[in-house]
Amino acid sequence: MNDRLRTWLRRGAWSPLLELALIGALGVSLAHWTWVALAPAAVAASALAEPAGAAPGAVPVRRNLFGAAQEGKGPVVIDASPASRIKLLGVLARGAAGSGRAIFALETGKAKTVEAGSQVVPGLVLKEVHADHVLVARNGAVERMKLDRRAAAKN
Repeated sequence: MNDRLRTWLRRGAWSPLLELALIGALGVSLAHWTWVALAPAAVAASALAEPAGAAPGAVPVRRNLFGAAQEGKGPVVIDASPASRIKLLGVLARGAAGSGRAIFALETGKAKTVEAGSQVVPGLVLKEVHADHVLVARNGAVERMKLDRRAAAKN
């Protein structure tokens, strides 16, 4: 077997095999770089993108020259108290503004999934769901509960 291999190598029979391997490697390399050069660029979409029907840059509250909100234009939204025992764990915001579901950690420690417009606990109603926060009505006052991604990752 050894003698057969030596005579095969001496005759130069390996030369066409080497050429074929190099041509194959060149073809694979050209195909890769052609794909890289001609492939369309990936488009990244923000998780906080505006809804499809909204005007670009639209704000829900009109502002005057100095940035103060005009009186009587929509409900007053305050941030929820950090001392609240009900925490926001996650959101599933749908295409329509304010619709979707939210996951809350209740006072008992159990998680509860609630759809927009439903009651979380007595006296607390989920009004709207957004990508990074929800609006809840607590005894008639509208509060914003922000999604704390670090706290959600721990649970």
